[in-house]
Amino acid sequence: MALACNQAAPPGSSGASDQGADDGDDDGESGNTLPDLTDDAGSGGDGDGDPGSDTADTSRNTDTDATDTGDPNLGPYADTLYPLADGAHWTYLIKNLNGQIVGMDIVDTTELDWDGEQAWMLTDQPNAKGEWTQSVLVRDGSVSTRVHKKILTDGGIASIVDYDPGFARVDDTWDTLNFSEELLYERTETDGQGNNPKVEARGHIFTVQAVHEMVTVPAGTFDCVKIERVRSVGTNAGEITISWYAFGVGKVREETPAESRVEELAKVSLPGGVDLP
Repeated sequence: MALACNQAAPPGSSGASDQGADDGDDDGESGNTLPDLTDDAGSGGDGDGDPGSDTADTSRNTDTDATDTGDPNLGPYADTLYPLADGAHWTYLIKNLNGQIVGMDIVDTTELDWDGEQAWMLTDQPNAKGEWTQSVLVRDGSVSTRVHKKILTDGGIASIVDYDPGFARVDDTWDTLNFSEELLYERTETDGQGNNPKVEARGHIFTVQAVHEMVTVPAGTFDCVKIERVRSVGTNAGEITISWYAFGVGKVREETPAESRVEELAKVSLPGGVDLP
């Protein structure tokens, strides 16, 4: 499986300290200088690309022998589109639709116990408003879902969001061209003290638009699955996010046109796996 080739360090990194970053998992409620986004937007989306021809190979090549392909070692993450591990790190450049760099997302992962099950907390950096997020993700079979999120400031917790049964990030089985499914959940948001709950039904339709699509970003060139996510239930129904994921790497690129937001992977480091560029 062709994975990546190293490239030069990403441009624009000098602005990271004052731009901040969001949680790197499609939340977008903190990060960079763009307006606050909804749960559908934010880090975790990719750009466009040809959805594939009728002759496209719709099966995944699971050969990860670096000596045969020249690719980096995927380690224990070769079969997942969303590697979750203690110490995992991703850095994303944030651009507008014109390609102008407007910020950076830096995401670090810590393993923890959540309601008696294995989980991972993704923490980003403060944005221009001084806000950052902590998002808790779990694995439910082949799907990675966010079940909890806090938005924090220097003054403490600003708000808390829970997702039941969870807001899907990506499913490792989404590697077949034109596959589509709708996933529903309930979103409950409270203030920082856990009071004044606001409950809303949410849903998204996920469609695999391309497989084996080669996507070049500052971290390298990756063999990706392209997934369209359309909000089908709840506020801003019809909003679209396009994401590109690579097995053994995670989210490579994401586009949220309604927010004029593009994320591109600039660095990834997974314990026992890839370390790029």
